[in-house]
Amino acid sequence: MNKILIPTLLLSMIAVVMVFGSVTSAFADSDGEAKSHKRHWVMPIGDSVGTIEISEDTHIDDVKDKAISQEQATQGYDVDKAKLKKAINNSGQYFLVWKLVDYTESNTKIYYVLDAGTGEQLTEPITKEKGSCGDKKSYSEKNA
Repeated sequence: MNKILIPTLLLSMIAVVMVFGSVTSAFADSDGEAKSHKRHWVMPIGDSVGTIEISEDTHIDDVKDKAISQEQATQGYDVDKAKLKKAINNSGQYFLVWKLVDYTESNTKIYYVLDAGTGEQLTEPITKEKGSCGDKKSYSEKNA
């Protein structure tokens, strides 16, 4: 029995290694670097133009010292979360922005997109309502 069991276990282990090897390569960029599992969504800002222009490949950590502080960005807003993000306008230009998120009591999120250099609001507030079929997006006039 051991004569059959040991080769079977070895073949199974080799198969598992081969499967994991092919799966990890599926999560790699063309450069061979592993992709992040985190979503790095770029905020659309329509025709707006920000003051801190960046490229598509810019790492936010490299330019965050050019942005106003989180305290300055959230001043005047009652929000639960603030994060520096990339944004793209209709012309294809990338800018650094503050994304502010307000979670309401009715399970709704309101997003504010602010210029990271001045704190000026670049878009109308975006309301994302939780519906029975997932998230539904609509625009809100609240705090416009």
